[in-house]
Amino acid sequence: MRESTIRRAIGPTILLGSGTYFDFDAPEDSLITLEDVAYGLGYEGRFAGQCVSRLLGERAMYTVAQHCVLMSHAVEPHLARAALWHEAGEAVCGDMTGPLKSKNPSFKADEKRSEAAILARFGIEITDPVAIKHADIRMLATERRDLLPWNGERWTVEDLALPYDFEILPWTPNVAAETWLRRARELEESK
Repeated sequence: MRESTIRRAIGPTILLGSGTYFDFDAPEDSLITLEDVAYGLGYEGRFAGQCVSRLLGERAMYTVAQHCVLMSHAVEPHLARAALWHEAGEAVCGDMTGPLKSKNPSFKADEKRSEAAILARFGIEITDPVAIKHADIRMLATERRDLLPWNGERWTVEDLALPYDFEILPWTPNVAAETWLRRARELEESK
């Protein structure tokens, strides 16, 4: 087990799979590992777990890790690292649905601070947030088409985005985590 700068298991902390603690009051001091991020995202479901795979014809788990990996392949190569890491805060905060998050500004602030600390720890910079947001919206349009029992109701900006050409077949959480980890290492080596 790694030595952590956080010496207490009380207060706003969570114990990570690596054995270290993530402190929401001091996320910059947390010793989160690459594996903690990968498995945090790999075992976190998108859309509150309310996915129905069009390809499988049944309910399915679709993870944040798979979302990030697919997006990292869909964007221009210079945006791939940012796309892979754009949901890093959800590794420790979970994936609160957008409509609920909009009602909880303090949660959103904690998530953004946690995300910033994780990105800084791994030297990740989101240099073009507009392009990343556009890709994220296209992913949402793709996910809506392939994974949600959508009946054509009007949403918001997603209605203007074209889905990507690929179809999403959900991965298991372990496959998603391991694929995210491999992609992170691949992108780190190629930078």
